[in-house]
Amino acid sequence: MAKKGFAFKQRAKMFMQGVILPFVYRVGCIRKVDPHLVVFADAHHDKRPVSMDRLLRTLSKDQKDIKIVERYVDYAGLGYLGQFFDSIKFMWLYAVSGCVIICDNFLPVAACKKRKKTKVIQLWHGPGAYKKFGYDSPDDIPSYYKKNVFRNYDLVTVSGDKCIAPFSSAMRQKKGIVRAVGISRMDDCLSASHIKKCRDIFYEKYPEAKGKKIVLWAPSFRGNAGDPYLVGLEDVDRLSKQLGSDWYVVCSIHPHLFGKYDRKDLRGRIPTEVILPSVDVFITDYSSVLYDACIYEKKMLMFAPDLEEFKKARGTYMDVSEFPGEIITDGDDLYEGVIRTYESYDKERQKEFTKGYLGACDGHATERIVKFIRSHVK
Repeated sequence: MAKKGFAFKQRAKMFMQGVILPFVYRVGCIRKVDPHLVVFADAHHDKRPVSMDRLLRTLSKDQKDIKIVERYVDYAGLGYLGQFFDSIKFMWLYAVSGCVIICDNFLPVAACKKRKKTKVIQLWHGPGAYKKFGYDSPDDIPSYYKKNVFRNYDLVTVSGDKCIAPFSSAMRQKKGIVRAVGISRMDDCLSASHIKKCRDIFYEKYPEAKGKKIVLWAPSFRGNAGDPYLVGLEDVDRLSKQLGSDWYVVCSIHPHLFGKYDRKDLRGRIPTEVILPSVDVFITDYSSVLYDACIYEKKMLMFAPDLEEFKKARGTYMDVSEFPGEIITDGDDLYEGVIRTYESYDKERQKEFTKGYLGACDGHATERIVKFIRSHVK
């Protein structure tokens, strides 16, 4: 039933993307493009996404001639009719925008051939290049989906040189669109004041964790957004008991999983990125959050009971052997793996890994993105 629902949703998207939205856009083009109009749009959040915050703050503060419009709507809670009408509103605005900035899949941007004067920047929400996605994964874009999901991009920002080829492949982008200019939101990660702020927020939200060693489990979901599931939950529940009172285990699952696993302790009380600065050991699997952990120089291990199955079914861009920490596939080994990671971790190996996948995250990514925007705002 879930697969049938997913297929229906994809076909409905194709009709809206291929027929309705292009018509609205063409009508909107009777007006002139306003080169100073910059639109931040997202269909996965009801408020400003973390991935957009640093860039938007910089534009608002330093670029006084730019007019900013923010449009954040969580399409998952709208239903088909709500999505339809909101997309129409966006297309009317899109037709006269000088620049549109997104950070995730956003179909209206790709609905038709855009005007040359309008530039589209894809910030994406995750750094690095780990599991396959987009057109390289049928779980993301099924073979029967004929419309181009990533059309019209002028710049896709990635975190390092090793990410250019994977993102170009996943998004079917021509040479020069995907560039290692860095990830805007990660500029904050290199700030001591930001790290302190995150730690203060963490202990305010998790007062019971004070004085303890912190373990964070932030797994990726398996399957697709229509039918996601977790792997390894029972083992992590057991780990929490094995570690004892000197440790505190935090679980932070993907929002797609909230409806399927109705346990408050699985939903991070704050975003995963805010939890990370306080963490002593980070447990991941196929989540791009591992690259955030590298920026903070966190000790980490991979817990992936389904590793071989995952590599065959979905696949990875990064050779899993590159992972800078220990790889554990058996839940019975998880406890000892956490202790080993905490007591003896190869920091030099992690530094080399970080250089390849996060080499452009030097604290100046936002400056480079603003420079790109300014070059088109006349």
